This record gives sequence, C-alpha cells and structure tokens, in this order.
Amino acid sequence: MPVTHFTIQQISKTDTQQACEVTQKEAEFSTEQYAHSIISEFKRIQGSRAGRQYGTFSPEHPGFKALLMQWREDQIPFARFAQQVTRQLGLQLDAHEELFQGYLCFLAETLERGDRLFIFHLRQTAALTLNKSLELLETDYIEFSETGFGVSIDLQSFADQADKCLTLSFGRGDRGIKPVVCEWLSYIDTVDKRAETEHFLALVDTYCNDLPEEESQPLREKVIDYCMDQDKAGEAVVFTELSDTVDPGLERYVRQHQETPRDELIPDRKQLRNYLRFTGKNNDLSISFASTSLGKEVEFDPQQEVLMIRNLPKTLLQQLKKLHLGE
Repeated sequence: MPVTHFTIQQISKTDTQQACEVTQKEAEFSTEQYAHSIISEFKRIQGSRAGRQYGTFSPEHPGFKALLMQWREDQIPFARFAQQVTRQLGLQLDAHEELFQGYLCFLAETLERGDRLFIFHLRQTAALTLNKSLELLETDYIEFSETGFGVSIDLQSFADQADKCLTLSFGRGDRGIKPVVCEWLSYIDTVDKRAETEHFLALVDTYCNDLPEEESQPLREKVIDYCMDQDKAGEAVVFTELSDTVDPGLERYVRQHQETPRDELIPDRKQLRNYLRFTGKNNDLSISFASTSLGKEVEFDPQQEVLMIRNLPKTLLQQLKKLHLGE
C-alpha cells in the first residue's frame, strides 16, 4: 500500500486584526477509502502546473525541517507533525497579516523509488443538491480545481541532504501567500530551470545539426515530446533514460559538453514549447509559427525588426484579399 499516512488540518485567517485559527484533527484518517484517489489528484495538479519550483530547506530557520526530522526519526507521530507545522503556518500568516482559509491535507507515500510527503491547500465550494424528497439543499464540497499551494518532499533526498528535495507549486490567486509559504518551509531555490533547459536545448541543437536534415528535426521533436511528458508527470528528465528512449548517442554528447556535470534535468515547460514554436502577442497581434519555418516561409530582418511571411494560411489569405478588394 503506497499511502502510509493521511490527515487534514483546518486553518483560517479572515481578519487581519485577529489571530489565525487552527482546528486540528488528533488522529489520522484511514488510508483505505479516499487517500489513494486524493493523492492521485494532487499529483495530476502538481504535474499540470508549469511554474513549479525546486529547492531545499534553508539552514537558517529550521522550524519545519526540525519537525520533519522528528517525525522521520519516530520521535513524534505523523498527526502531531501535521498539527505543529500547521500552527507554524498560522504564526507566519499572523506575521504577514495575510488572509487565508481552507484545509491542509497531508499525505505520505512509500514507493519503490522512495518515500514522499505531500501537503496541499484544499478549498471548499458551495453548491446545491437534491434530497430524496426532491428538496434543494445547500452543501459544501472540495473543489480540486481550486486547490491552492502544493508541497512535495522527496524524503530520501531529504535524508541524503540533497540540494533538491522540495517541490513547490501555486494555484490561481496564490501570489499573496507565496512568500508566507516559502518562509514557513524556509525554502530556498536551488534549480534554475530556465537556464538549465536553455543550455540543454542548445546542446540538442548542436547535436542535431551534425545529423542529416531528414533525421535532425524528428529527433528534436522526440526530445521535446519526451521532456514534455516527464514534466507533465512531475518527473525529471534522466539523461540515461532519455538516451535509451530517443537516441543512444545523445546522453554521451550532453555529458561531454555540460557546463556542470548533471545526471538529470528539471525542464522548463515554456522553454520546451518555444524550442519548436515561436510565439508572441500584444493587444493587436498574435503570432505563432514552427521554428523550422524560419528562413523559409518566415524571414526575420533584425535590423528593421520585421517579419516577412510567405505561404499564408488559406483562411487568412482569403480574408485579406476580400478586404483588399473592398468586398
């Protein structure tokens, strides 16, 4: 059974002049009934968020980390750990005077690749339901699409004191709570996804440039597809696995030309998308085209900052001709 611990704590701060209220559950929930479906939903949500951050715990403020170590060393039970870190978040909310409401859901799982801890902010939504007498009644339900911040901790990496054991993600409207959560965890960034992805894609480009044209573009697309699939699953791109799946020589080339030796990549989704397509928009214009079109159907004059486009889409061409003819 992968889910080993499951509990939920309520936390509420609806007035900046009042202290945060925490309603605690003393015992854990059974992991039999709902835990597996909830953790699957959390993983799907985490994987769908492109702005995930990766890092570790700062040694300067060890409050959360200390409690995590106490639980892992069996000094306190899981429910006590959840209670105490929820109270810590309440103190952070009071210090920032940030309004917040909902539930913290704590789930721990054990898998072959190692143990993980998930913490997610759940929100409830009001709705209507019908009873057996066909009477309309108000009810509240958990709306997973409105899930707030999420925390995933690789407990094996944490035990090994690795510089990448924490994953953070935030939902819509979470901008105000972001600094509170980072301080609560004492989180520090250790992965620059954008820079590392840019460097990796530059290596892929150089590698593909030495291949015949009929092989290079399909290989680029396979690399991007694989990296996108890993990102959506919330997993790193391990170079040995990428090489086994896409091209045997790619891993060797990447390792030989890396600025800093690494075994894996946490990809930046925006960089992956832009690698195959150029996109941009402003208030009056939206443009998107395949990167392979540059220098062919699309030409760029950097001096004049002008794009020249040939082979226009049929529907667009018809609209422009109709306008030109004044029809």
